[in-house]
Amino acid sequence: MDISVEGLRTSITDWEAVRGLPKEKLPPLSPEQREVAKKLQIPEEDYARSALAGQKTMEKLVAKTERFAGYLQQDLRKRVPRANIERVSLNTWDGKFEITVEIDGSRTPLGIAEEVVDDLFESGASDAQRRLERILDLALQARVS
Repeated sequence: MDISVEGLRTSITDWEAVRGLPKEKLPPLSPEQREVAKKLQIPEEDYARSALAGQKTMEKLVAKTERFAGYLQQDLRKRVPRANIERVSLNTWDGKFEITVEIDGSRTPLGIAEEVVDDLFESGASDAQRRLERILDLALQARVS
């Protein structure tokens, strides 16, 4: 299964966590990063903080995508044992998960809003569970009949 995150995003929590780090704890910038910081007229220390915050957020987004992919694979296999998830990608620009499901050689694309997944995992909202089930039912209806 291919797992990815497309786009960039930095959480306030991650930004605040790196904001207080001493300069010595920041990762060194690559020559390319130094050049970008110079062109943008951003102090290297600020650029390094931004890069580190972005990296921390990206790690969390990848973990969320992996968790959702595992959850979705289990749910789909209960519905259609021969279903296989080929790809789950979180598109941060559009705020949705883009999924490709394969059943008997046929591929079905799915799009699920990131907020549905957040509601499901963060609060266990039954409404989010129903929304996800409805999306899956509609997308798979034609494929399994």
